[in-house]
Parts: sequence; C-alpha cells; structure tokens
Amino acid sequence: MAHELATAADGRNAMAYTGQTPWHGLGQVLTPGAPLETWQTEAGLDWTAKRAGVQFARDPIGDGKLEDLLLAQSKNHDVLYRSDTGDVLSIVSPRYQIVQPRDIIEFYRDLVERHGFELETAGALKDGKKIWALANTKNAVTLRGEDKVKGYLLLATSYDGTMSTQARFTSIRVVCNNTLTFAANNGKANVVVPHSTKFNADAIKIDLEVGDAWSAFTSRAQAMSERVVSQDEAVKFFLNAYYSLSTVDEIKEAQEDEATAKTLEKFMEKRMTEALFNSPGAHMASAKGLLWGLVNAVTFDVDHKMPARNQGNRLDSAWFGKGEQIKQRAWSRALEMIA
Repeated sequence: MAHELATAADGRNAMAYTGQTPWHGLGQVLTPGAPLETWQTEAGLDWTAKRAGVQFARDPIGDGKLEDLLLAQSKNHDVLYRSDTGDVLSIVSPRYQIVQPRDIIEFYRDLVERHGFELETAGALKDGKKIWALANTKNAVTLRGEDKVKGYLLLATSYDGTMSTQARFTSIRVVCNNTLTFAANNGKANVVVPHSTKFNADAIKIDLEVGDAWSAFTSRAQAMSERVVSQDEAVKFFLNAYYSLSTVDEIKEAQEDEATAKTLEKFMEKRMTEALFNSPGAHMASAKGLLWGLVNAVTFDVDHKMPARNQGNRLDSAWFGKGEQIKQRAWSRALEMIA
C-alpha cells in the first residue's frame, strides 16, 4: 500500500480530516466541530486492542512429525490483535499497558469542550500498529506581518513496540505545512509514556504545560525571525541537524574524508540549497537570511522532500522517527543561537 494508511473493517481508509485534503487524498472529510464519537468511527479507530496468551507447537521428541507436536502456552508473551479484523498487532509481555484507540480520541474531550481545541486529523498507519490524532489549539502567531504559524497538539501511540505513547505540541507553518515540535521550557519537547506505565491523560496535560507552551514558542520564533545568520553559520547549522557535526574539528575531520566530503557537498548543493532558497515562504521577510529561514528549510526538507519509500513512511519519519530527530536537533541549535 503506497500510502501506508491502515484499512478499517468496512474497507475504508483509516483516516478522517477537516479542511485541506491530505497528501494521499484518502480518508473521510468531516465538518469542523464534529463529535468525538464521529471522529473515532470515521477515522477507522472504532476498535479495541485485545490480548490473548501465546500458544506454540512444541516438538519434545525432535522428529518433526506433526503427530508428536504438543501445544504449549507461553508464560511471558501475549499477542495483541484488533477486535474488528482479528489482525495481529504484535507480541508483548503480560506487563504491557494498552492505550486504546478510544483513549487517544477521548484525550481531547475537555480540551475541545472547555478550551476550544478542534480535531483536524486522526487515523492509523501500518495496519493499525500506529495511531494518532492531531488537534488545532486555536493559537496562532504571524511573524514579520505575513508568516502565519498555528499551534497543534498531537497524541499518538503504537502497538508494535516501535514507539511509546507520545503527546507533543506541534507548530504548523501555514505557507508550507511544515511541522515542528516545541516545548514550554528547556525541557523535553514532548511527554513520553512507556507502555510499561499506565496511561494517565490528566498527568500528561499537566506535564505538557498547556498554558505556557505557546507563549514560549511565540517568543522564540519571533527572536529567530530577527536573528541574521551568515553563510558559515548556515552550513554549520545544517551539518549539525542532519549529521550531528557540532564543532569545527568534527566538520573538518568529516571533510578530510574524500567520500564523506562529496556526500556533504552534494547534500548542501542540492537539498539544502533548494530548501533554503526555493521552498514556500523562503523569501518572506521572516525567513530570508534569518535563523527562522534555516529552521524552516530543515522542516520543509524533512516533511516534504526527504527520501522515503512513500509518503506514509515520510510522515512516520517526520513525526516519530529519524526526521523528527533531525528537526529537534535543528530546533535545539536555533535556541542556542538566540540565547
């Protein structure tokens, strides 16, 4: 499946959205403000993750004959499966704490009803092994008079052991839909709940510092839109974000290796030049020649241009994997440059 979206029991793609049609053009479009119960159904998340003991065929004699096989039960493993399709999600330990699809949607109920949040997308990837919901917080800032950035809250979990449950604030730059995780302070940019720990929605909202996150992001983004950067600073910024090269000595050592030097040169000439000068919003007053432009060159490349097998894998990487790590290194470096 080229888009990586899961399939609901009724055959529909497991995604619902409002507003602009997503990159894959699939899923169910909803009216803004639709009930959360509708979101769960239309996003293909109206199922539960069930667990059962793992049984296996044991061959005590070792002759490989079917009539000699004995059925045994594992004491240390359970299988997780979908209640609607019966599809296996993963093998886990009996201590594994399940976060149900309904928990992901219900997390937003008080935020929607009391604080004006509005769900904009929800769905599942990889046969339901990874699910998410994204809500517009209704916070927004316009940098240098024209560069609008909106605030969102993302909650996601997995059933295959690849990811803990994660809640994070994410900004989306309107002109290009770049996403960027940010924190309320200098701590972690998101709240991570391992599957060995019981999911507590109220505790997560407290840890996220809902009231302070956006104001902190706004002040930092505004500072970045004023911070002029040199060509040398830009090169170091990109090499740090993508290759974790932080010091002059590390960069020099990498450039002394002929093969590495060619890779870095091609990376800078092709991908970063394109992202920095030709991506949507690159010539805005908030970005051109400024630190905010470097940050958005990285987020644009990761979200829209980074090599991937398909758009679903690129989304997975940009939100939860290598791409998110690159964006976080870029954000951390940018914070150092305005400190």
